[in-house]
Amino acid sequence: MPLRLDAIKFNHDPNTVHNNAINIRRNGSTFVTVPEWRAGVSVNAEDSPAAYVKKETAGHTLTIQARFRWTSKPDRVRIRAIDATIRGHGPSGCLGWLLRLFRALFGNVLGKVKARHVDFNGPGLSAWETFELRKTKLHKVGVGIHITSWRWQYRRRRGHWKDFDTSSHRIYVLLETPTAPWQQAPYNSSNTQLPWTEVLDKACGWAFGAVDRDTAAKQITQMVYDLGHSVIEYDCPGGGSTRYAYPDFDCTAFLERIAGGPGRGQYVNCTDCATFVSTFANAVGCDLWQSRMGWGFQLNPLLAIGSSTWQTACGWSGFSYHEIPWKDACGAPDRVYDACLQVDNDADPTSAPHTGLLPANMVFGTPGSGDYRDKLSPSGNCDPQPSTRVRRSVF
Repeated sequence: MPLRLDAIKFNHDPNTVHNNAINIRRNGSTFVTVPEWRAGVSVNAEDSPAAYVKKETAGHTLTIQARFRWTSKPDRVRIRAIDATIRGHGPSGCLGWLLRLFRALFGNVLGKVKARHVDFNGPGLSAWETFELRKTKLHKVGVGIHITSWRWQYRRRRGHWKDFDTSSHRIYVLLETPTAPWQQAPYNSSNTQLPWTEVLDKACGWAFGAVDRDTAAKQITQMVYDLGHSVIEYDCPGGGSTRYAYPDFDCTAFLERIAGGPGRGQYVNCTDCATFVSTFANAVGCDLWQSRMGWGFQLNPLLAIGSSTWQTACGWSGFSYHEIPWKDACGAPDRVYDACLQVDNDADPTSAPHTGLLPANMVFGTPGSGDYRDKLSPSGNCDPQPSTRVRRSVF
């Protein structure tokens, strides 16, 4: 075979997100180098990650760049790549239906690589050639992680297409360009605020299938709250201390904790929970802040993260402040996503019986409105403090 695939660039222009992948890194210490796929190095799909944003790519033609190794005399050939998982019509019946469902949920979202001519001047590497992608499915799917596998083919003049290589890639689908603390510039290996694929591995799973910001943030809020009991719980023994998120967010330790390691321990407070939710939601394209209410207010009975007992937090009479993920201006009319606790959603939140509700995509509200504020506190001084809003950097 005179032709081999040498490398592929998905993020071939770091200054735009409209027709190629966005700028990413693996974690706080490891950069994703471009080309993302390299012959002899990229063995599994996980070795070749790329992330795309639905909103900014809508209506644009996606492109990649590829380079090839030629071992024969000068020639011009036509090159393309097709979905490697589809051969013929496939099985029928239930098995066929299951395979089609699996492909729709987790399979190729980048379609196929449109055929074009490539000129070779003799043995050696080609130039970087730009290829258009056809039949992409980013607009048809929600947030998620997909495997794109291509079967690369070539032909001379009007000959038959011949397979010459394969490649597999791990593709993250995000709603929009990630918001702060995540950045797209400067694009270099020292910028630790580029989106981390280790965060996307969790965030895309937690927000799987979401097609809008509110749904994605709500799902992530639920998943963080569900870490209670087995992974994290509210810090009653330590008086509600911040363990992971002050002054910046030790995202590395949190990832270690949810992967079964020690992290910074099991105990968290509202600042930690607010930072977990907003940082992971913003990684898939949401736009949340960490902001506080206060100061010094009483509490209705609540169900704190990791607890099975309805009570004022840890049996205390109230909070000096409470910090939550908050939208927009972080004021009374704006919506909140609180993974730290459930509130009582019945007509009387001050006493039993209790009907638990996780406050996700809920208006903060004003006294007497019956919204989040009333369900959390009977006090008159539980007010938004938008001057406190932040988006903590990750490390």
